[in-house]
Amino acid sequence: MPSKAMQLVRFKQNEPQIMMGEWRTLQNKIKEHFNSKKAGALVTMYHGICLGSFEKGQFIMPPSLPFQPEYLRLLRVFNEDSECYVWKSSMDTGDIFRLRIRQDEEDNSGELEAIEARQLLWGTRLEEYLENEWKLLKEERGIELRVHHSLLPDNLTLNASNRLWLVTRNYIDFNPMGQAGYGDCRFVRIEGGRGNE
Repeated sequence: MPSKAMQLVRFKQNEPQIMMGEWRTLQNKIKEHFNSKKAGALVTMYHGICLGSFEKGQFIMPPSLPFQPEYLRLLRVFNEDSECYVWKSSMDTGDIFRLRIRQDEEDNSGELEAIEARQLLWGTRLEEYLENEWKLLKEERGIELRVHHSLLPDNLTLNASNRLWLVTRNYIDFNPMGQAGYGDCRFVRIEGGRGNE
């Protein structure tokens, strides 16, 4: 069986949109970009992190961790086709954030190449959390991650050999010397499976 751990994919050359501004402005750009589509959302705030959902222009978060932009460190809103990545630079003051929007259009003869790779999410069991809307992904070492049920694959059985994986897309770029490296990376989806698939 061929490995799904890493594979080369090709896309049309679409330059990412980059902007900076106050949270409200960037939030409106994210709503406009995803329109009525559902997306996953990795939300990292100073006091917590979760894999939530973005639906109808709203962040779906656990009640114990409401979305508070004043504490936001970084945010990735993603689906199969695109990602909005928001971060706060140490050079930015107050309510200023940076946003990168990357939209992919598959094209087998495309000029933009990327490597899709599976990143292991720590956790060997899922526990019920907040009336089936949320699950706790737990590890023996004490690591926990709150995950919205909509991001989990159907009929998932989690154990030591069948795990959750974050699929990332890593875009190949070349420096002035012609050396290849990754110029950008985005989240694509969460999937279940064994490590050698």
